[in-house]
Amino acid sequence: MDQVQWFGRIGWVVGLIAGVFGVLLGAVGYFSGIGNASTPEIVLAVGFLVAGTALASVSIWQLVASDRHKRRTFTRSKQRRDPDRGYGQPPNPGAPQHGYGTHPGVPHQSYGPPAPSHPQLPNPTPPTPYPQAAYTPPSAPIAPTVAQTPEWQTRTRTAHHWLPTGIPYAGAPTGVLGSPADLDRDSSATIPLRIREAVRETIAIEGPIERNQLVARVAQRFGVHKPSEKQQICVLGEVPESLMRATSSGVFVWPSDLDPAAWRGFRFTPPTVSRAIDTISAEEIVNAITHVAQRNRSTFDEIVWATLTQFGHERTGAAEDRLEACLTMAVRRGRLARDPDGRYRALT
Repeated sequence: MDQVQWFGRIGWVVGLIAGVFGVLLGAVGYFSGIGNASTPEIVLAVGFLVAGTALASVSIWQLVASDRHKRRTFTRSKQRRDPDRGYGQPPNPGAPQHGYGTHPGVPHQSYGPPAPSHPQLPNPTPPTPYPQAAYTPPSAPIAPTVAQTPEWQTRTRTAHHWLPTGIPYAGAPTGVLGSPADLDRDSSATIPLRIREAVRETIAIEGPIERNQLVARVAQRFGVHKPSEKQQICVLGEVPESLMRATSSGVFVWPSDLDPAAWRGFRFTPPTVSRAIDTISAEEIVNAITHVAQRNRSTFDEIVWATLTQFGHERTGAAEDRLEACLTMAVRRGRLARDPDGRYRALT
C-alpha cells in the first residue's frame, strides 16, 4: 500500500471517530432537549445523530472496501496472465499469437515477395522407443520438482520472507495424465514415471499439504475420484518418507526447501478457492495467527475471526477448536504472549 492509500485510510479512521462522536453528542442533546422541552434543541440533536451515523457508515464502508481491494490484487493479476503458460515459462507455440498483421481465426497474409521454394526433404524415421516395462527409472530427487515451481511462489514462501498479507494459495495443475489402470499396477517397475512427477509437482506447489489431500489430488489426474486402498498405496509409495511429518492434527507432506520450525509464511485463500480447515497445517495457521496479532493486542475472539477470514472460513465449532489448539501451540512455542487482561501479543 502506497503513501496515498495510507493517508486515505487514516482520513477514514478520523471520519469514523468524528461520526461516533457526532452520534454520542446528538444522543446527549436529544435527551437534554426532551428534559428541557426545547424543540430547537431536539431538532439540532436529531441532525447530529443523522450526520454522525452517515459519516460513520461511509467511513466503515470505505475501510472494508480498501481491505477487500488489497486482497483481490493477487487474484486479478493471476487472471490477467496467459492461461496457456505458467509464470516464468516460454509462450506456448500452439497458442494463437495476436498482434499487428494477425487476427484470431484468420491466417496471416504476407504482402512481400514470395519466399524462394526449396526441395522438401523426407521426414527422418524416429527411433523405436524401449518398452516401458523393460526399464526401471531411478529414484528422482525432489530438487527437480522445486525447480519447476513458479519462481514467484518459491521466493515468497522462504523462511525469512514476509508479505504483509501472506501470499495467495495456488493449486497444482489438474490436467489428466493417465487412466485408472496406471494406479493399479502390481509391480513398482511398471509404475509410470508420470505418477512420480505428479506427486512431486503437487508437493512443490501446494506443500505443506495433508497426506490424504495429496493422494486425492494425484488420483484425480488419473481419472480416479475415490482411490482404493491399493491406489492410495501406489501414490504414497512415490512420496519420500523424509518429507512426511506426523502431528496431532494429521500427517502433512512438506517440500524439501521448507523447514517447519523456521517457516514464517502463510497463504490466504482467494475467493474462488476452497480449503478445508483440517487440511491446513498447524504451522501455517500459527503463522497466520502471529501475523494477525502483530497489528495490536487482540482478544481471543478477534484473533479467531481475523484468522478465519484469512483462510476464507466462517466461524464454526470445528474451526474454532482448531484455531484454539493452534493458539495454544503459538504461546507454547514463544510466538505469542498472553497478557494478564487476556489479550494476546506477538513476540516473533
